Amino acid sequence: ICVMAAVENASSLINVDKGHIDGCILAHDANLIFAEKMAELGAKVIIPTTINAISVDRENWQNSGLDEDFGKKASRLADAYVEMGVKPTFTCAPYLLTDKPQLGENIGWSESNAVIFANTVLGARTQKHPDYLDLFIAMTGRAPSVGMYSTLGRKARVKIEVTIPQKWPPDDEVLWPLIGWLAGKLSPDSVPLITGLESLSPTIDDLKSLCAAFGTTSGAPMLHILGQTPESSNQNAEQLPIHLINPENLKDAWFELNRGLEKIDLVAIGSPHASIEEIRRISALFADRRRHVQTQMKITAARHTIQRAEAEGIAKKLEDAGVQIMPDLCWCSIVEPIFPPEAKGLMTNSGKYAHYAHGLSNRHSRLGSLRDCVDAAISGFAAHEPPAWLVA
Repeated sequence: ICVMAAVENASSLINVDKGHIDGCILAHDANLIFAEKMAELGAKVIIPTTINAISVDRENWQNSGLDEDFGKKASRLADAYVEMGVKPTFTCAPYLLTDKPQLGENIGWSESNAVIFANTVLGARTQKHPDYLDLFIAMTGRAPSVGMYSTLGRKARVKIEVTIPQKWPPDDEVLWPLIGWLAGKLSPDSVPLITGLESLSPTIDDLKSLCAAFGTTSGAPMLHILGQTPESSNQNAEQLPIHLINPENLKDAWFELNRGLEKIDLVAIGSPHASIEEIRRISALFADRRRHVQTQMKITAARHTIQRAEAEGIAKKLEDAGVQIMPDLCWCSIVEPIFPPEAKGLMTNSGKYAHYAHGLSNRHSRLGSLRDCVDAAISGFAAHEPPAWLVA
């Protein structure tokens, strides 16, 4: 930690109250070697620490068709962190948990979307900590006092004025990842202030989607959304350089993120993990309909969210509609055959996954609202053109 503090030019360390571990995906054997060695040495976390989504359904991977060696290693990796005292949350949306960070609280989180949401929406304070360092921070409750931990480090450096299309209907949530994705391209290495959204009423899921998409095109650990971010009104907006996002930019972004096939074989929901509200909405959109026989729909969510869906009866309703809900995993960590190798056409509601899909799966994606995704799951096809409000 002190070496990292020196690298980051931090003159001191700061106490943090919560941790979130990201180095738990079996991207390579080094993650497993590191975690098991630390557990063998007796490492323990001393602050409440959650853990990101992992590479397998920890309780049921043996029935998923995964390579046995991969499944065992991925499960061992998760076990090592749990042995060190990490809560077995296995979610990339720890801000949806009941003990989420509070305004002004210093935390030691890693994982792009989680860090951005915590800083931007909750008003908590954390750097975007790298893998392995996240464990050391959780073991000590200390982090380099730099960047997002200071009011100065959180200041906006650029202003992005957004013009919302006049005919945009508030129930078409594809707007939010488009804004986030474009905002990141306009501020790839600095904290922006987003204006023009003050009259809107985004849900937690809308903000989750915006923050996650922003994290794919920007390295900044947060953004200020005027009217939403607790510190957004104190950013000296009149002194900042200005960039614009207009309806034409939003339409261009839609085409950039809709490069996949129109025939849809797989609808992927849950990057970041789906909330109970999203699962309820998907269930309502299906009504008494069922997915197309040649189109799979898979939702990734945290176990606590799935348990709520089961208790409410909507998990069974979605199962009857042919929809699969998967715990522990996220689309950024899913491998074949859980990702169906035969699937060519891909659809998602996530700007984050639409951006990363080709690199992760060698397939371009289509991006749409939850309604668009359900319609594609039922018909087997995505819309050819952008929503009418984007072309009006």
